[in-house]
Amino acid sequence: GSINIASPIKMRVVRVGKGAVLSTILDMLDQATAEKPAISRFADRVASRFVVTILALAAIVAAYWWFQGDPEWIAITVSVLVVTCPCALSLATPVAMSAATGRLTQLGLLTMKGHSIETLAQVDHFVFDKTGTLTEGRMQLAEVEQLHDEYDEEHILKIAAALEFGSEHPIAKAIIQAADDGEIVADEVTNQSGRGVVGKIGGQSWYLGSHAFISALSTDHKVTQNDRASAIWLANDQAAVACLSFDDRPRVGARPLMQALQSQQCEVSIISGDNEKAVQSIANDLGVAHYRSGALPDDKLRYINELQDKGKIVAMIGDGVNDAPVLAKAQVSIAMGGGTQLASVSADMMLLSDRLEHLIDAQVVARRTMRIVKQNISWALLYNLSAIPAAAMGYIPPWLAAIGMSASSLIVVGNSLRILR
Repeated sequence: GSINIASPIKMRVVRVGKGAVLSTILDMLDQATAEKPAISRFADRVASRFVVTILALAAIVAAYWWFQGDPEWIAITVSVLVVTCPCALSLATPVAMSAATGRLTQLGLLTMKGHSIETLAQVDHFVFDKTGTLTEGRMQLAEVEQLHDEYDEEHILKIAAALEFGSEHPIAKAIIQAADDGEIVADEVTNQSGRGVVGKIGGQSWYLGSHAFISALSTDHKVTQNDRASAIWLANDQAAVACLSFDDRPRVGARPLMQALQSQQCEVSIISGDNEKAVQSIANDLGVAHYRSGALPDDKLRYINELQDKGKIVAMIGDGVNDAPVLAKAQVSIAMGGGTQLASVSADMMLLSDRLEHLIDAQVVARRTMRIVKQNISWALLYNLSAIPAAAMGYIPPWLAAIGMSASSLIVVGNSLRILR
């Protein structure tokens, strides 16, 4: 259906195809997805080969007893086929995974890709984005520091809001909320991912972004670092005009999650595009020793590659557009439920509840699931290896073979359902 039927929409294409930042991010996303290693399906491979082996064995057993002249050769052959029906072996993995998926859904964690539970159980390094992931992502404007007498605070906020109009970033939302009325409209707005935004207002170019972004414009735009953790600067072609500072709080449950992961011998890192003070502040609050600040999308992807080159099984948790390539590259990725759609599409799991403490229970469920899968496969193999000789020698009648096969399958299903407790 139609979304906008009352007001005209004016569009001007300023960059197309491969030149756009979003296109670059999507290219990185495609590359990372293609490089993700496939998770083996051991039980399925064994079951498929097992069927062929059993059919050959049944033919040999039938031929042997027929040549012996035993009138029960058909019954013995049927017993071999029935008792070795690979139901338990085939059910060993999917039933456990289905139960685990249901349990994780109860915890508010939606599983979108089949390998994620198996991989989550093996993760030994968790990488977290900061804003919107470890923090609430509800930025509030704390202070507007005027650097130029020509512009008052109200005008500064309106210019900044015009540049950030339509952005999903938490800082952009805080600026738009603080500006109240959007009387000013910016044209030719372009977003330089991880750095800032550029646009024209009344024919004049305006820049809104990080300390490094504004400082790099010219020698007239040198600005001193703000004492606050999260801050951005507004400037035009002539000089820096204002510094906007923001406050954000850690999510409830973030610190217990970090403590729980580290107590389980898992390493934890924080990587963010925010300035060093912002990232250092949240890292200190949460007790995390490893962090990287000022990271662009390719920096984040490079960091994941470094960890994987060291043999780490990496889980990435993020929520923004910039996190999409990294989410795709990590062995298992988790997107926050309140994050962007691109991040959600590239993730293996989605934390719908937005409660970080649920990740603790999720890893426990994943590890328990893999233990139960191994138990199921071991039981199925042990049962078949024990039952095949007895059936082939004629000690198991068809009715008992049917009971044994059914009981074996029920044991596997019952064992898998323990995950739901």
